[in-house]
Amino acid sequence: MEMVIAQYEHLEERILQNIKCNGVQHRPNASSGLWLGILVGLSAAVTILREENSYSEICLCVGTTGFGLVLCSICLYTRLSIEKVAAKDFHAIYFLPAIVTSLLFLLVANKGLLVSVVWGLTVGSLGTWSVLQLMSAFPYCFTMGEATTVMHSFVLFLMSAVTNLPLRYHLPPIHDNDISTVVLQVGILYVVLVCLLCGYFPILRSSRYFYLMTVNLICFITLPILYIILDQNPVMWVISFVFSSNARIAIILYWAICLLLSVFTILYQILSKSQATTSTRKYFHVLAVFVYIPGMIYDPSLLYLATGVILALFIIIEVIRLLNISPLGEILQQGFAAFADEKDSLLSLTPIYLFCGLSFPLWMPTNNLTLLILLSGVLTVGIGDTAASLVGSKWGLHKWLGTEKSIEGTVACIFFQVCVIFGLTCCGLVDNHWLLLRSILAAISISLIEGRTNQMDNLALPLLMYVCLMI
Repeated sequence: MEMVIAQYEHLEERILQNIKCNGVQHRPNASSGLWLGILVGLSAAVTILREENSYSEICLCVGTTGFGLVLCSICLYTRLSIEKVAAKDFHAIYFLPAIVTSLLFLLVANKGLLVSVVWGLTVGSLGTWSVLQLMSAFPYCFTMGEATTVMHSFVLFLMSAVTNLPLRYHLPPIHDNDISTVVLQVGILYVVLVCLLCGYFPILRSSRYFYLMTVNLICFITLPILYIILDQNPVMWVISFVFSSNARIAIILYWAICLLLSVFTILYQILSKSQATTSTRKYFHVLAVFVYIPGMIYDPSLLYLATGVILALFIIIEVIRLLNISPLGEILQQGFAAFADEKDSLLSLTPIYLFCGLSFPLWMPTNNLTLLILLSGVLTVGIGDTAASLVGSKWGLHKWLGTEKSIEGTVACIFFQVCVIFGLTCCGLVDNHWLLLRSILAAISISLIEGRTNQMDNLALPLLMYVCLMI
C-alpha cells in the first residue's frame, strides 16, 4: 500500500512540474487531485450498470460516455506524466479514448458509424485536450482533478443533450420529467452559447449589447426551439407544472423563504464590509439541507426542474459579475469579495460546486436511485462537511498531519451523517439493510478523506459518496 501511495505521489509531482513548465497555472497550495478526475466518468459508468430492466436512450449514451471519460482521464494523466512535452498540444494518445468510445457507441449503443465516430472524437478531445485549455483560460482556479471533473461533467451534459433533443423532436415527450429535461437542456445550451459569444466577441461584454443579446437569444432562438420540440408553449407548461397542486405551491413558498434568507445574509455581509467567516459560509450549507431533503422526499420532479433553472441562473450571474455588467456587476463583485475563501480566485466556484454537488445524483438519467443515493451530496457536504467545519473551528485541537483540518471535525462529520442515516431509516425511508451498512461505511471512509484532502470538498465528496453507494 505504501508503495502504491508513493508511486501516486510521484506521478502527481511529475504532472505538476510538467504543467508548470508549460505555463498552465495550477490552483496554489493544492495537490493535483488525479483521483477526483475519474469520478464523473465512473459515476456515469456505474449508473448504467445499475439499470436492471431496460436502458433509456439517454442513460445508455451517458453510461457509454462515462466509460470513455474514464479512459480519457487515464490517457491525459499518462501523457502529462512524460517530462518535457508540450502539454497543451493535441497528442496521438488522445485518439485512444476517441477510438474506444466510438466503438462503444457503435457496438453497444447501436449508433451509426458516422455518429459514433463524431461522438467518439468529441468525447476524446473534450475529455483530454480541453481540460488543459480550461486551466489555461482561467489560471489559478482549478487543480488538475477539478478541471477534469468540470470538463467531463460538461461532456456528459453535451452528450445527453445531443442524444435527447433530436429524439424528443421525433417522439414528443409525454412525462413531466421528459419535458423538464428538454426545457433544462435547451436552457443550459442557451447559457453556454451566451458564455461562448461573450468570450469570442468582446463587444458583447458591454451592458447594452449583453442584455440585447441575451433577450434576443431567448425570444428568437431558445423559446421557438422549445416550442418546436415540445409542440406546446414552454412558458405556459412551466407555470402549469409549478402551480399544479397546493402541495407544490407550498414547497415553492417554502423555498422562496429560504432564498430570501440567503439574500438577506449576503446583503448584510456586504453592508457590514467584513469578510465572511467559515461559520457564515456554512450557513448556506444548512439552508441547502432544508431545501433539498423536503424536495427529495415529497417532490423530486419539481426539485429536478428547480435545480436546473438555478444552475443556469448561477452561471449567468457569474458571467455578469466577471464582466462587471451593470447594474448588478458591482454588487455581485462585492458579494464575491465578502464570501470568497482561499480556494476562490478569478471565478466564484465554491457556491457553484456546492450546488452541483448537492444536485448531481438528481441529474443522473435514471429512475432507479433510492432516496439515500439521491441524498449523497446532502449527507456529505450539507451535513458532514458543515459539522466538521463548525466543530473543528471551535473545538478542533488535534490536527491531521500536514493539514489544518482537525480530528474532532472528522469525528463530527461521521457522527452527524450516521445520525441522519439512522433517522431516515427510522422514518421508513431506508428499508435496504445492505444499503444502510454500505452508507455508514461510506460515510466513515469519505469523512476520513475529507479530513486529508485539499481538493474542493463541495465537488469531491458527493461524487465519492455516489460512487460508493452505487457500486
